[in-house]
Amino acid sequence: MVRTTYRIVYLIVLTVVLVHLLIYPIGCGVGFREERLSMALLTALHVREVVVTSRALWKTGRRQWQLWRKRRQARRTKSKVKLKKDLVNLAAQMFPDPEAWSWAEEIALAGIKVGLRGLFSLMSESACADLFLRMRWVLGVKCPLCGCEDVKCKDPHYRPPYRRWKCPDCSLKQGREVTFTDLHGSFMEGSHLECRLWLWAMMLYVSGDSAENIAKELRVNRKTAQRMVRLFQLTYFSMRFRVMLKGQVEFDEAYVIAGLKGHAGGLSLERPARKRGLKKPGRGTWDSDKVPVLGLVDRQGNVYLIPMANVRSETIRPFIERLVARGTQVYTDEYNIYLFLRRLGYQHETVNHSRKEYARGEVHVNTVEGLWNLLRKHLYVHHGVSKVYLPLYVARFEFIHNRRSQTSWSKMVDLLQLDVHADGRQLRKAVREGQVKGLCPIPGLEAA
Repeated sequence: MVRTTYRIVYLIVLTVVLVHLLIYPIGCGVGFREERLSMALLTALHVREVVVTSRALWKTGRRQWQLWRKRRQARRTKSKVKLKKDLVNLAAQMFPDPEAWSWAEEIALAGIKVGLRGLFSLMSESACADLFLRMRWVLGVKCPLCGCEDVKCKDPHYRPPYRRWKCPDCSLKQGREVTFTDLHGSFMEGSHLECRLWLWAMMLYVSGDSAENIAKELRVNRKTAQRMVRLFQLTYFSMRFRVMLKGQVEFDEAYVIAGLKGHAGGLSLERPARKRGLKKPGRGTWDSDKVPVLGLVDRQGNVYLIPMANVRSETIRPFIERLVARGTQVYTDEYNIYLFLRRLGYQHETVNHSRKEYARGEVHVNTVEGLWNLLRKHLYVHHGVSKVYLPLYVARFEFIHNRRSQTSWSKMVDLLQLDVHADGRQLRKAVREGQVKGLCPIPGLEAA
């Protein structure tokens, strides 16, 4: 370090002398040659000292950097060792020694996992049944056959907490005693499953779980879970058209790839194999395994999705007249199947997608077009859907999407309300006998 300092001082002196000679070359009192020679020597000495000094400075800086790096590495190693010791001590305090687990504790833990079906096992059956009865008889008990409210309890201990009731009007008309139970005509009539299992299955259904996951959670047969899911789908499908769309409504159609799978719809397995090659270009139909889905969406968030056999004016017209109020502002694309809307009294405006026009102020169909991506994601998890049952899967997506701002509990209560008002006997019979196809027809299929 001292030698480097001496070299720096010597370099400064040489620099001063060289600058002095350059500024005052005549003041040295020597000849021209001697002056040039002295300047050349001083310049050479200056260059040499610059090189030597720079090299010395670089070596000194490198030595200091290596020393600082070693010190930093030592500090880091020390901190890591300390941190490791602290973590080991903390882990020893938080987690006991694995050898401390006794066989009795392991057996008890396994018994809890196997003995309880799930969280619903901690629910009271009486509380779940009470919820069902409150939803079933909101305005009081009345006869499901004639609607008479003057009924009498015949057997309060029929199947606790359910009771058997007697209807005097039906008994008088038929000349014999007519009775009914709290489960008469409901989706749980004739079922051996507990009410809490049904409610928990509804909770899983509205959360988007598949039938296989529901079977695992409830520890029931997979086919039993499939029948429960099919019953929930049919319940909403048969009672979903309950709200008229008003305000600003958008119409659009999408095409979902769906063919015939397995025993779907009671079809024979001896039919020709599915064509999995490239599909024909253009708009799809039922026969081309690209099922059209008509979407009706208002700007308030209500959605109706209707699978159809084709996209023709005569196919979509009955649903538009039934679900959309007259005089409503309607937005569509330039497809000619919507030309009849003005004749029916709707305020119809279009956007021309073929000319790259996607929005013109309030005129657009972006709301309904953004819905198709969500629908395809919902169907994708099923790894292929039979087009016979496609209306049921679309209806499930519609039910969940229309209640997207609600909690799972609210969705489950809405589904339970639909279930207690639906014709449970007819739905259970259709599911049991495999006649679901007749309850979810495809509009336009007969005409096609």
